[in-house]
Amino acid sequence: MSLSNRATRLLENSEREHVSVSEPVIRRIFDQNNAPVFEALLQFQMKYGGYTFYAGLAPIRFTLLHGGGGYPESNYTAEIYFQAGNVGNPQYYFECAQTKYQMQFFLDEEGQYYEDYEVKASSFEKVIEHLALRKEIAGRDTFERFFNSEKLSVQKPEEVLGLTLIAEASDEYSQWYQNEFIYMEKWNGCTSLFVSKHYPDKEKLAELK
Repeated sequence: MSLSNRATRLLENSEREHVSVSEPVIRRIFDQNNAPVFEALLQFQMKYGGYTFYAGLAPIRFTLLHGGGGYPESNYTAEIYFQAGNVGNPQYYFECAQTKYQMQFFLDEEGQYYEDYEVKASSFEKVIEHLALRKEIAGRDTFERFFNSEKLSVQKPEEVLGLTLIAEASDEYSQWYQNEFIYMEKWNGCTSLFVSKHYPDKEKLAELK
């Protein structure tokens, strides 16, 4: 899928280690690690390998190639960390980030993205869209977090609040919505809400719980 302008700007302004690894080299590194090769993983590494994003102050560098300098074009010493899924779906979890942040990050064989073994997005492009939205919200100083990953009593708060789906950031796992005053993220049965200080009907927000 193509990225939105918002997500493209995020990548343009993000850190990325120089990438010199070609597809044949990536395949060889997988082979030398006895790791199964999947097209979605090759595409991830070539498009996004080496980008660093932040969770607070903690850097998270996304790559499937670990150790040995990260991108060993000449010596092929990188390692691929992967494990089989417990019940066959997914077949595999591939560790896709280097970080000291207290969370694990994986891709499966189809390129779906996981945090601590919980599927979060159907592709890494969706992850980029999520990150771009959070950066956009952080850049709007009139917005503040109202709910942080909370279970609400209202089943469809987006309808109550009159929000529109942000299609490029949404899939069967995570959904983003917005209007002039509100951004909302839904994932895994929980809701996060970011609300403008100028929102005129905050009593309605309290009713969602």
